[in-house]
Amino acid sequence: MNSISDWPGSQKGVALVLTLLILTLLVVTGLQLNRAMRVEANLAGNFRDLTQASCIAQSGVEIARALIQEDEPSYDALDERWAKFEILAVFSSQLFNEGHFAGQIADESAKFNLNGLIDQYGNVDQKKKNQLDRLFSVLGHDPKKVDALLDWLDPDDQKRPLGAEREYYINLKRPYAPKNGPLDSLGELLLIKEIDVSTFQGTDEREGLKKYLTIYSDRKININTASLPVLMSLSERVDRSMAQAVLDYRQEKPFGKAEDLRSVPGWDQVYPEVSSEITVGSNFFSVNVLGHYRDARAVVQTVVKREGRKTRVLYWKTG
Repeated sequence: MNSISDWPGSQKGVALVLTLLILTLLVVTGLQLNRAMRVEANLAGNFRDLTQASCIAQSGVEIARALIQEDEPSYDALDERWAKFEILAVFSSQLFNEGHFAGQIADESAKFNLNGLIDQYGNVDQKKKNQLDRLFSVLGHDPKKVDALLDWLDPDDQKRPLGAEREYYINLKRPYAPKNGPLDSLGELLLIKEIDVSTFQGTDEREGLKKYLTIYSDRKININTASLPVLMSLSERVDRSMAQAVLDYRQEKPFGKAEDLRSVPGWDQVYPEVSSEITVGSNFFSVNVLGHYRDARAVVQTVVKREGRKTRVLYWKTG
């Protein structure tokens, strides 16, 4: 048993231990505060850089809109300034300190408008339907899949052979109702039976539908900007060589009017069949811009409609 004379030494030992514990707590607390301040500073810096990147992307969109607004609207072709936006964007680093943007403008009238499949009375436009069938075939997809798309768009509940109506969709694991109306976005296609990701986005072996379709246009195809598959879809009499002839012709000289298509070998006899489906201009353009600031990136995706010398935003998405 310890004597009373040992108490002072014990108290000193306890005091030393308590002092060390307090110092340890202070050091740990200081380190945590330091770490929290550094994290907060990094977050603030990241937010600042991301905001700057977003502003740069939006600036790119405004420059793109200015190019569209200043364009002569009599025809729209790939030799015009708006179509060279991707090249012009290379010089954007001269406009921003530590930042730049990249992007492109695409003519939506170069694509097939899905909402044109159903007319104002809820009936299928057979000419448009045949064109989409051909586009599916040219891209290597089964045209019978169009049945499900038509069932999604039309207002009735009558199921087509490979289609689907309400009964199918409400019995899915995650049920939802079919639209029975026009598409609001291309992404909506992924809700439709038979349209899976590989059909929409494409695979290494086969192109997807996405880049050939739109919901923004006057439902005519601009022969100055349309791709080879879309040109081939205009008529069953248009083969690959005829479509390529259009690409070659417009590379030398854009089509000033739709009738100029008759000058392309093989198209004179086809023209009466396709004349109501084609144009040489457009008022609908998609603008996709990626803004860079230091290590931050920000994307703006938009669709604009040209209205005289102005443009109106129809769709805007940031990310």
